[in-house]
Amino acid sequence: MSWNPLRKLSRHGSKPHLMQRQDEVVLEKHVSKLEQLENTTKKLYKDAKKYEDCILDANRCEKKMTSDLSNSVICHEEEQLRELVEEWHSYVSQANAFDEDLVLVTHRTIVEPLKKFQGVFSETRSALKKRDQAMQECMKASQKMQKLQEKEKTGPNLVKLEAAKQSLTTLEEDFKAQDKLLKSELPLLYEGRIEYFQPCLEALIKAQVEHSGNCASLFPETVPSLNSFTTSEIEMREHQNQRLAQIHALSIVGDK
Repeated sequence: MSWNPLRKLSRHGSKPHLMQRQDEVVLEKHVSKLEQLENTTKKLYKDAKKYEDCILDANRCEKKMTSDLSNSVICHEEEQLRELVEEWHSYVSQANAFDEDLVLVTHRTIVEPLKKFQGVFSETRSALKKRDQAMQECMKASQKMQKLQEKEKTGPNLVKLEAAKQSLTTLEEDFKAQDKLLKSELPLLYEGRIEYFQPCLEALIKAQVEHSGNCASLFPETVPSLNSFTTSEIEMREHQNQRLAQIHALSIVGDK
């Protein structure tokens, strides 16, 4: 079903005494905002799910790297390198608990609330559909009454005409009640998005900060080999380039 049934009413026209065009435009704007909000909510939900997976995937990949290195020949032959890799593996294994905690907080503060919030849009679409149906019934009842007014003013026809008028009045009252409810509550629903989302995002950001702090505190405890590591990135790159140049200078890997 289209998110906004008002567009269909715009094409077919609506009865002026039921809904002024200006009011209709205002309502359409509210519905358009909610449609955009739903799309944003869906994207954020998918991104949050991917974020959960990425946290765990990164830890699994890092574990595999350290495990593969630990079992490699080069680490068996070089004691200093083996010690560093073992420390790194220990850090990654212990940091996994922090990663799992972050995933849990992400699920509780972002994923679950977003999933619940998406249900609001389904209910809103149902309310709009109900209003659209009420409008269509009013239009049909109005057309029926107009046809009866054109008929000969006989007793039976006058009875039918009076019944049609009463039916139209009842339908119009029902439509106006639904229309009034939507006009008052759609803006409130949209305005409430900030109060709903902001605490969720704040909780996630705080959890990320705590996660980073825990990892930073754990690192020097589990990887003491790097406590005395003072080489800057620039110095390290220069050293690597020198070593690589020496390797390239070997006759077995030099240009042929």
